[in-house]
Amino acid sequence: MASKQTEALKSALAAQASFATAAHAFTEPTKQTIEGGGSEESLGEDLSSSWNAVIEVAANTEHEAQEPLVETMKAIQKQRIGSGDKTNQISVWGDQVKLWEDMPLFGATMRDAWNRAPGTGNKDDFSAEQWSNLNAFVARLTALSTSTPAFDFSLYAIWTLRSAFEGTNKVSSADIEAAKVWFKYAKHIVEQLSHEKKTFEGPIAKGGDKYRNKEWKGFSDERLAVWQAALQ
Repeated sequence: MASKQTEALKSALAAQASFATAAHAFTEPTKQTIEGGGSEESLGEDLSSSWNAVIEVAANTEHEAQEPLVETMKAIQKQRIGSGDKTNQISVWGDQVKLWEDMPLFGATMRDAWNRAPGTGNKDDFSAEQWSNLNAFVARLTALSTSTPAFDFSLYAIWTLRSAFEGTNKVSSADIEAAKVWFKYAKHIVEQLSHEKKTFEGPIAKGGDKYRNKEWKGFSDERLAVWQAALQ
């Protein structure tokens, strides 16, 4: 049986409910957990379950048809538990965050999903089509991140583009198609961050094996040129 969160998302995709109505239905189970005095652990499990529903629905929705899902995500991010700031403060994994403004655990849950890329050998790996759809969904959200920082998954763009265009081994068609959707739905952000030279701490955004001699730590015009050339 589909979860209430999954049903809410699918109702928006099928135009059976407004985005606001779908968002309210999506967030209701978590609200009930909080009002019922649920523990921090149970709240974390509830949030992870909610975000996993988003990920599965996104992966199984053709990326050209994801606009209603993105609109629902925007409506979810605007949901509030109560009228005051303190009312919307919750503790998750030891951190004080705002629900739903900060989209707590969305990033962590999405990071787990990235371990299911095609060909990683996990029993629940995404298919090539699902992987392309999920990348497109995340790209669509990242395109909105200038006004909504909680939607910033720009690091994931680097991971996908690195896998497709910076390796020395033969690249799978799944990686290439996933990379293409970033330029279809978040081209302006990828270019903007490259011009701004956005970087990340440590080696998390380093260059692929083909460019291991580069001191890349994020976006740059040089790296953008590599990606653009590969897309030609």
